[in-house]
Amino acid sequence: MSEMYSGWVPQKEVVLPGNIVIGGLPGLKPLLMVGSVFYIGDKCLGREGIDRSCVEEKYSRAVEAADKYGLKLGVDLIVPDKSLAEQIVDTIDLFSPPVFLDVPDEDARTLVYKMVKEKDLGDRIVANGIDPYTGEELLRLMRDAGIDSAVLLLFDPKNPTGSLRPHDRLDLLEEKLLPLVMKYGFKNLLVDAIVLDPASIALSSETIFLVKKKHGLPSGCAPANSIGVISRKKHGSQTYYSVNAAVIAYLRTMGADYIMYGPMKRLETLAEAAATIDSLLAYNHLQEGKRIPRSHPLRKYWKNIQRLFTSQ
Repeated sequence: MSEMYSGWVPQKEVVLPGNIVIGGLPGLKPLLMVGSVFYIGDKCLGREGIDRSCVEEKYSRAVEAADKYGLKLGVDLIVPDKSLAEQIVDTIDLFSPPVFLDVPDEDARTLVYKMVKEKDLGDRIVANGIDPYTGEELLRLMRDAGIDSAVLLLFDPKNPTGSLRPHDRLDLLEEKLLPLVMKYGFKNLLVDAIVLDPASIALSSETIFLVKKKHGLPSGCAPANSIGVISRKKHGSQTYYSVNAAVIAYLRTMGADYIMYGPMKRLETLAEAAATIDSLLAYNHLQEGKRIPRSHPLRKYWKNIQRLFTSQ
C-alpha cells in the first residue's frame, strides 16, 4: 500500500478543534466525515426560526453512527441568510467541535465572525473557507476571534471553469492561498478541492493526490455538492448506496482526509462504506508494521466482519 504513496513528501498532521487529528497516509487515522446543517431545505429551518430539538435529534444520530463505526465527525454549519445569523451561531453549543463555519453570503460573513468573537467561540471553529479573494479585514477578524484552523478553497470564483484542472489548482495554492494565510498565522490548514459537478469529482480527487504528494497538507472535498441530489426515495436505494460508496472509497484512496457528505442525517447510511474503505487501507498499514489506534474502524467495525467469516 505504501508504494502507492511513495512519492509523497512527509505528511502534515493538524489538530482541529475538539482535539481531532487528521492528516497522514490514507487509512492510518479515521476518516473525518463532515455533515451539513441549515442548508436550503433543511427541515430544522422552520418558519419561526431554528428548531433546536430537530438539530439535536439529527446530530445525536450522526454521533451514534460515527462512534459505532469508528469514524470522526465534524459539522458544516451553514449560515444561508443574514437574518438567521445570530440564531445559527447560538446553536454552536449543541455540537462537539470541530464546527466548519460556512457562510456563502458575503454580506453575512463579517457579521457572523464578529458574533463568533463576541461569544468567544473561536476555539471551536474551522473557518470554511478562504479563497483567493478573501479580504484582509475578514482574515484579521477570523484571527482576532481566536480561530487557528481554516479551509483553503482551491477554486477561483472569478474563473470557475478555468480553475478546475489539478495543476492550476496547485498553482492557486502555492502562489496565492498559502502566502495569504501564512501572513495571518493560521496554524491548522486544510485544503478543499472544490467539487462543482459529478465529473469534477475526478479532477478534485487528482488535486487531493497532488496536494498530498507535494505539500502533505490534509485535504478533502464535498462530493455532496454534486451527488447530494441523489436520494433513495427518488432514485432508488441501489443508485444511492452505490454512487455514494464508490465516491467515498475513491476519494479516500486518492488521499482525502475528510469528506463533506451532505445532510447530517445521511451518516447513518454512509458510515459503513467509509468504515469499510478505512479498514481495508488500515489493514495494509498494519501488515507493514504501522500502529492503528483502538478507535479506528479497523478495530471498532471490521473486526466484527472478520469474526463473521471465521465463525462459519
